[in-house]
Amino acid sequence: MKSFLPLIRAEWRLLLFGFVMTFSSSLGQTYFIGLFGAQLRQDLQLSHGDFGAIYSAATLASAVILLWTGSLIDRIDLRHYAYLVVFGLVVGCLMIASSGGALTLFLSVLVLRHMGQGLMGMAGPTTMVRYLGPHKGKANAISGIGYSLSEAVLPSLVIAQLALMSWREAWLFWAIMLGISVPLITRLLLRGHESRHAAYLSEVSAGTSSQAHRGQRHWTRAEVVGDPLFYLFMPALLAQPMLFTGFMFHQVHLVEQKGWPLALWGSLYLLYAGVSTGFKLWAGLLVDRFGAIVLAPLVCLPFGAGLLVLASSDTVVVAGLFMALMAVSIGVYSTLSSPFFSEMYGTLHLGSIKSLTTAAMVFSSAIAPVLMGWLIDDGVSMDTMALFAAGYVVLASSLAWRGVILKRRRKD
Repeated sequence: MKSFLPLIRAEWRLLLFGFVMTFSSSLGQTYFIGLFGAQLRQDLQLSHGDFGAIYSAATLASAVILLWTGSLIDRIDLRHYAYLVVFGLVVGCLMIASSGGALTLFLSVLVLRHMGQGLMGMAGPTTMVRYLGPHKGKANAISGIGYSLSEAVLPSLVIAQLALMSWREAWLFWAIMLGISVPLITRLLLRGHESRHAAYLSEVSAGTSSQAHRGQRHWTRAEVVGDPLFYLFMPALLAQPMLFTGFMFHQVHLVEQKGWPLALWGSLYLLYAGVSTGFKLWAGLLVDRFGAIVLAPLVCLPFGAGLLVLASSDTVVVAGLFMALMAVSIGVYSTLSSPFFSEMYGTLHLGSIKSLTTAAMVFSSAIAPVLMGWLIDDGVSMDTMALFAAGYVVLASSLAWRGVILKRRRKD
């Protein structure tokens, strides 16, 4: 932990901004929305497949739109970008609180996913690797604790809320909290940011941004699309968000099928958050020491092990092991993903490139809820789906190892 202290002392405001963005993006993340699934489906009279189809369609639409909006972080002031996505996320909360049918639910999920998982989820990691390049691993790990803290606190809080108020009132509460607190915090933390950004542009222009980035080629998004290595690494990098989305979207059904108490499941998010935080920080040290590229093939393997454990038994111990192993992959992934793309393709067009990769991530995460929802409606067990998902993890990791080998042979 001592190695993090100089960075925290020097850049606490920017690190805290990244933390706030990652924490707040949770309102558009699957695990958060999925907690309202049972009440929402009952109120709107939707089956698992219906809800999954609406959710996936909205997520797919978000992925398409993100190909344009994701580059906004490259083109407008970071403060204005933050205000914009906060406003959009508040609107999404208000929209879902007033949803009365399939169409309004689709539109509200579209806004939540696009503004939360998409644009706000990009803000923290992009800021860390762009402005704190020499310490990108540690910086991304620290700001990424926002995810861990939200995952530790929000599930139990939402479960308690739903015991006291309707799901609509709960969403209204989150809209008010977000709209009041985050803009004020952002204004404080990004004071004087224009000077930092001007210095960054000057360093990139002079080719002196850091020893790690000195002389590095800054790829455009079109060049990335034409890079064969991109397609070798992406299945491994997409495995975690895709599979996490699918299983967390249907987490209530998973818990019911396994016979676990929902309150116990909610409490396991504390374990999940603790493990995830520890591995975020450890991954930050590893990224700064060894680089993100060589670690990419490993990122999804613990999740694969967790899926095998999940399919093995219905005991409560399995629930804890699954949560812990899933947390390892998610902790490493959240720290590694943005540094990976900055190492591969530079930082000057990182927002545009991240819009492509985030769109791919959103697209893949859109497939899982609807596919699993249809399978659930057809009587396929969660254990069976876990086994097939583990097979995908093995294949994806193998492709990424091939990418590492080819990258070492290539000089950009």
